[in-house]
Amino acid sequence: MKEIQGFADGCHSSFEEVSSFLLSIGVFELNGQCSIFSAFNGSEMIIGRNYDMLFNLKKTTESSFVCFEDKNKYLGHSDCFIGKVDGINQYGLFVGITSVPYERIQPGLNFYFAVKYILENCCTVEEGIEVLKGFPSSVANNYLLADSSGKMAVVEITPNDYNVRFPTNNYIHCTNHHENTSACESWNWSKSKERFETLELRLKENVNQINLSIAQSIMSETKGHVCLNLKEHNFGTLFSVVANLNTLDVRRAEGQPNRAKYISDRRLIDAILKER
Repeated sequence: MKEIQGFADGCHSSFEEVSSFLLSIGVFELNGQCSIFSAFNGSEMIIGRNYDMLFNLKKTTESSFVCFEDKNKYLGHSDCFIGKVDGINQYGLFVGITSVPYERIQPGLNFYFAVKYILENCCTVEEGIEVLKGFPSSVANNYLLADSSGKMAVVEITPNDYNVRFPTNNYIHCTNHHENTSACESWNWSKSKERFETLELRLKENVNQINLSIAQSIMSETKGHVCLNLKEHNFGTLFSVVANLNTLDVRRAEGQPNRAKYISDRRLIDAILKER
């Protein structure tokens, strides 16, 4: 609330105008798609995340290092000035969201604030799940949580319910439908089912030897649409992130990962080393 008030003061607006704008994003028009996975190779947890959106919104996405007093430090990504769509904090906890179509909405909060809260206040997957169990969500989403201990889960949220899905093997993933429901007919254009199946195949083949290089290869997969490029819809992957949650080695490709180079982002690990 202090952030929202500060932003409102800075742009000479009211708290109510800024907060209502933030809280309604994604409620009335769902655009973001995305593919996310986590995999544990027996000693290290690796995550991969592609953020898919309209190409003309590329310049509004940003990566930021956030360090509030008395809160967890974290690296996060977003297309909005307050709140995050994914991130990794100093304890090696990752959380990322994908949108899911749902037949109704209700008053509540959206995913930007859930992700932000988890990154700032939680250290483990279990703590993140507890937050989401009580989260008053206005829309439907998948939240993939993973931490450096090897724990992982997908929390499938709707405005009036939730379901926690745990891995049956040492990996888990999500796209834009809940696992026990088929991809929404109106969203078939985004290849949610194809992306889910491609991730399943690649992770099953590589989970025991998964590393950042393999993660980059998986997120750059074009044949199975994980790296999404739908020119007819002006839509596709705007950025890609892979990370080792044990070493906090984070790499980001700004653009289509099959063409853009993954660059190391050391802001989080450097801040931790400096503090020590």
